[in-house]
Amino acid sequence: MKIIFGIALSVCILAAVLTAAPTFKIGEIRHGFKLLDLRFVKEVNAECYYLEHVKSGARLLKIAAADVNKTFSIAFKTLPDSDCGTPHIMEHAVLNGSKNFPVKSPFDVLAKGSLNTFLNAMTGSDVTIYPVASMNNKDYFNLMHVYLDAVFNPLIYDDPRILQQEGWHHELVNRDAAVVYKGVVYNEMKGAFSDPSREMEYQVLKTLFPDMGYGYSSGGYPPAIPELTHESFINFHRTYYHPSNSHIFLYGDADLDQELAFIDSAYLSKYEKSPRINIPHQLPFEGMKTVTSSYPIAEGGVVDHQSYLSLSWVTGSGADRALVFALQVLREVLVQQESAPIRLALQQAGIGREVSAFVDELNQVLFQINVQNAEADQLEEFRKIVGRVLSDVVVKGLDKESVEAAINRMEFNLREGDDAQKGLTYNFQAIPGWFYADDPFVSLEYEKPLALLKTALTTDYLESIIQRSFLDNPHALLLALAPQPGLEKENVARAEAENAAFKTKLSESEMDSLIMQTQELIAYQQEEDSPQALATIPMLELQDINPQAEWYAISEHRAADVPLMHYDDFTNNVIYLRLFFDMRVLPVELLPYASLLAEVMGSLDTQNYSYGALDNALNLHLGGFSTFLSTFLKDRLDSNLVPKFVVSAKAMNTKTEKLMQLVGEIVNTTRYDDIERLKTVIFRHQSRLDDRVKSNGIGYARTRWASYYSNEGRFNEITSGLDYYRFVTDLTHSFDAQAETIIAKLKQTAELLFSRNNLLTAVSCQQNDLAVVSTHLAALAQAMPQAAPRMNQWTFTFDKKNEGLLAASKVQYVVKGYDFKKLGYAWNGKMRVLGQV
Repeated sequence: MKIIFGIALSVCILAAVLTAAPTFKIGEIRHGFKLLDLRFVKEVNAECYYLEHVKSGARLLKIAAADVNKTFSIAFKTLPDSDCGTPHIMEHAVLNGSKNFPVKSPFDVLAKGSLNTFLNAMTGSDVTIYPVASMNNKDYFNLMHVYLDAVFNPLIYDDPRILQQEGWHHELVNRDAAVVYKGVVYNEMKGAFSDPSREMEYQVLKTLFPDMGYGYSSGGYPPAIPELTHESFINFHRTYYHPSNSHIFLYGDADLDQELAFIDSAYLSKYEKSPRINIPHQLPFEGMKTVTSSYPIAEGGVVDHQSYLSLSWVTGSGADRALVFALQVLREVLVQQESAPIRLALQQAGIGREVSAFVDELNQVLFQINVQNAEADQLEEFRKIVGRVLSDVVVKGLDKESVEAAINRMEFNLREGDDAQKGLTYNFQAIPGWFYADDPFVSLEYEKPLALLKTALTTDYLESIIQRSFLDNPHALLLALAPQPGLEKENVARAEAENAAFKTKLSESEMDSLIMQTQELIAYQQEEDSPQALATIPMLELQDINPQAEWYAISEHRAADVPLMHYDDFTNNVIYLRLFFDMRVLPVELLPYASLLAEVMGSLDTQNYSYGALDNALNLHLGGFSTFLSTFLKDRLDSNLVPKFVVSAKAMNTKTEKLMQLVGEIVNTTRYDDIERLKTVIFRHQSRLDDRVKSNGIGYARTRWASYYSNEGRFNEITSGLDYYRFVTDLTHSFDAQAETIIAKLKQTAELLFSRNNLLTAVSCQQNDLAVVSTHLAALAQAMPQAAPRMNQWTFTFDKKNEGLLAASKVQYVVKGYDFKKLGYAWNGKMRVLGQV
């Protein structure tokens, strides 16, 4: 279930009580809904109600958890039948006004007058989902009302301007102008496909699923989007946006009777049941397919080490959770872990600078191994190496400690509950079972497949899956995606030629009609909603809002004379630890090395661990470990910039000693002098940065813009912006010549940062765990050197720039702004209101 708007899927545990009517019995009909199943699901620690609306055929799942953050969503199976992006355009279009709420964008109006904690919509390979969440009961039902009306009663049937705006249209401003393509989704997907990874994903699915919807881009392939007609667009809504194809999800402490009564009376009771949509299967291949394709880079751009290689298999069902769990563990053990055999074999062969693997939980699961920064002519060698490693693993067996580490990390994430949007998490967790087996409990209840997965520690369970799903599976693809300078120029010329040909075929009256249509659409886009239309949107009133803000108290302690901030909360026995090291001890020239340090820590040898053994230990004992940079502005003043180097880790309370030991091992004893290992890690980092730059132009533009006028912006540009990208790229270009200098700079940075006197610590845990945490944290701190920190006064220079950055992107980004405080204005809450207005 690949989502265009990315969401990390995890499972959370929540203390809950039964909030819905306890007398609801299986088979009973209430407010038009028949109860199909009622069970306590321990994995979500709540009573769960599974119902069907008898008249309309809609299915509904309610997780009756004692969580004030209530969640509603409605999801539809939406399989594309072309590359026009119809599911994605429909997701946008239905949120452009509906029968009961005829404003141009209820979504934006709600954002101004709602207390929602989540408000969005997403399109995936086979799903379109509309989730909202709120801690305010009235707001929750308001959001539910607007979203149900949007999906069932959109204005798209009577207003063709919605498709023109959100999808695509020909624009002609006057007779002498050129005809061009315009449209929100059209432009969005041009930007998305500027990322070579998106192009690779498209080519993989297109080849592996040639006979069904997965083979098309649900988001829209830019050259194909203008092929979408209004008739096929409307037919798509008629086909897929019917209650019989809907999956309604409710979570939290709202009253179930009230929810069911509203959904039935306001919407579902007006429909008759229709046939349910089923997702077909792609017939397997007789043999692996090999494809070579291309992606655009700027003319004169570097082509060496810029190819992408991919090896993919289609295997099993997304409803088979044991298989999905096994493939996720194999992803870690074979590819993702630092000492994973496929990763090491490709590194030793010099193929690419980064390798990664993915499990896409579709109706037929996709397992994919991708290599970045490779050469296209390495494709066959890549295949042979992966095949050889897989064969060796089947014969010799997987490293059981690595398997245990991967399973432990998976289990930790399943049980942890570190997510404020638990309803959304459970919603996405339920969908594979719901969509592919017509049973949401299949993917909610993870204990049984997890227990089966653990047999891999003593059996050849995973090795047999490697044999069956990879080595003996002909439904596979070997793909190379190579850079082609000037290709984007050709694509632009092709689109211009299409539009020029279109214009030449227009009669005089047709041309006048298109100019008028363009003018009317622009006027429509600029037109304000009428007060009468705006009044239809249900808004909260002042008395609906609790004037008391939630306050989260922090208590101050000391451990080995190091400041310790403690937040006391129920954490389900998880210890959350953060170490903050003040970065003002560094001279300006070491700031990019601090960012590089945050990237390499945890991936190098330490005094007592090789990098592979360290990776295993972190997975075996911890729920997560990361290092990163963070900035704080004291009193919201840019002149009071306080940047921190942050070490973050978490573990169960039974592993507190191990948590502190491993964190101390990395902070105090990391070895930076293994030149070959450091080279591998830095080159991999550069590959990842390269991919981010290609896929996140707006993010890098914003960072660059803020660097023109603020200390925080300049710091971020040096440590995470284009300046930092160029810094790391330069290191890779001359690594062999300056390796010793890089090592010396990393050591110097670490020595300046990691001092007991430069440390502030924070921990979130239950009160009864604090004493043990303090004891082991004191031991960690005492192992650090003790030196009085000397703070530097950085002086950043700012230039007023009008700067353009050239890239082979299909879309342009423009960022403009300034610091209002430097214009004489003080911060207050009105700024938030102004930002919305």
